[in-house]
Amino acid sequence: MPDKSSERFARYVPTIQLFAARLVLFHQKVAERLGLTATEFKCLRLIALLGPLPMTTLAQEAGLQLGTVSGLIEKMETQGLVERARDQSDKRRVLLKASGSISEQASTLYRELGGMMRQELDGYSDSEFELIMHFLTRTGDVLATSMKAL
Repeated sequence: MPDKSSERFARYVPTIQLFAARLVLFHQKVAERLGLTATEFKCLRLIALLGPLPMTTLAQEAGLQLGTVSGLIEKMETQGLVERARDQSDKRRVLLKASGSISEQASTLYRELGGMMRQELDGYSDSEFELIMHFLTRTGDVLATSMKAL
């Protein structure tokens, strides 16, 4: 008889794989609507969510070579999507910041999804919601750690 952990994992794997595929495809579609590649869009989201941040940190978070990120940033800077600014605490360091205009455009595209997700989340108790948030946070941490090993 399989143990509880194995049974859970067997149910979890196809569910999370389908979720991940749909999430990636959704973000790819949003990126296309904004005139970006999926990689450019994800880098822009990382800057918006974690930034301002140095290019080396973005490269590490995105799992990309620094030269690749540098090229992406130059393109996005030319398009007015990203700004570079000197770090006030260390003038030698340059930080990346997402421009407000792209965030507004992305927010418009996410508005319908946001309404549906609010409705979905309202169906959970506070403790269930906290459990979901804990799981998502820990899963994100595991993925970030695993990506570094690849």
